[in-house]
Amino acid sequence: MSMTRACPRTRGCYKRLAGPAPPRERPRWQARSKIAYYYDLTYHYMKRHWIIFCAVILATIVSGSLAIGWAFRLKTFNIADPGSMAHSIVKLSANIVNVDPIGQEMILDWVIKYDCESIGCPDANIYFDSNILRTDSGSTTNSQVQTNVKPDPIFTINGGNVLAMRNNTDRRSSSLTFRTNVAISNANTHRTLQSYPFDKYDTELVLFAEEAITNNSVSIAIVKTTGIAVGFSVQLHNTTNDEDNFGTVIKNIEVTRGAVVRLYAIFIVLVIWLVTLTFMATCVICVFFGKGVSSGVLVLPMGTLFAFTQLRSTLPGAPVGFGAVIDFMGLLPCLAILTFCSVFMTAVFLHRNPEKDAPGWQRAKLRAGRRSSSYPV
Repeated sequence: MSMTRACPRTRGCYKRLAGPAPPRERPRWQARSKIAYYYDLTYHYMKRHWIIFCAVILATIVSGSLAIGWAFRLKTFNIADPGSMAHSIVKLSANIVNVDPIGQEMILDWVIKYDCESIGCPDANIYFDSNILRTDSGSTTNSQVQTNVKPDPIFTINGGNVLAMRNNTDRRSSSLTFRTNVAISNANTHRTLQSYPFDKYDTELVLFAEEAITNNSVSIAIVKTTGIAVGFSVQLHNTTNDEDNFGTVIKNIEVTRGAVVRLYAIFIVLVIWLVTLTFMATCVICVFFGKGVSSGVLVLPMGTLFAFTQLRSTLPGAPVGFGAVIDFMGLLPCLAILTFCSVFMTAVFLHRNPEKDAPGWQRAKLRAGRRSSSYPV
């Protein structure tokens, strides 16, 4: 009896007679062939138009680099309150000159605009908290005992001279400008210069104005701020809501390193560690495992020791010499590792020819070759 007669006419019976169905791999191979086809097509197109391709790549890299650099640029000093320009009599414009993290002070230049017509242009005094001003600021209280009493004025505005200058009748008076050295501190932030590039400082500007004769309060405001302290970001931290009866202006300022300075410092530390680990791996393979390496590679760690110190000196605003956290976590251990690598990779010349494989490395290669050939194909 034939197999076709013995088997009923069912779908399962025909599948058993025909045997197992072949695996459905045609869609997978079709996808791979399409990928290979488009890859070859793109490769040949770029090879024919390689000038255009290189120009596009260069333009993309340059544009991306410029865009990233522009995005991480330092922001302009900004603690102004432009909304108070309409109702303030004494309008101050501040320009930041410099930030000194070692002396913990920042230098500000101030320009005064005295809109005094509404009050008759009396003489007025401008006051700053004298305890936040350094010695070479204009306050006269710096040579006296520091107290918490009302400070002496840092600048006196002569109303008559302002009117004479404005009417061009007498221009012999001095300009309405002065400079202050404002103290900054890390007492509240707990981030000293050792924390570079993550050190942080803050300060509180307190200022007010009064008429010179009557001591009546005169409205004062900081209406404009300009300038950039190279390497630092100086911004308004918050504005206190506490208002007194004398129109006192209080500004809380926060000083940190710029974002680009932080990224550059982290990048330099990562580069130093990457180079160090590469030389350490080369030292282990050559000295301890006996792999042959060119003699030119063996002397590179010696020159890298001096290159690292020069690379560290490029960090903007970093403490002079050693002492920062990045030194303890980056440069110092890497210099120690490179020193040992230099010693071992130089001393290997006394033991054998480092450009040829040692017998132990050759035997290890033979064992690895036998082991790979014993596997079934």
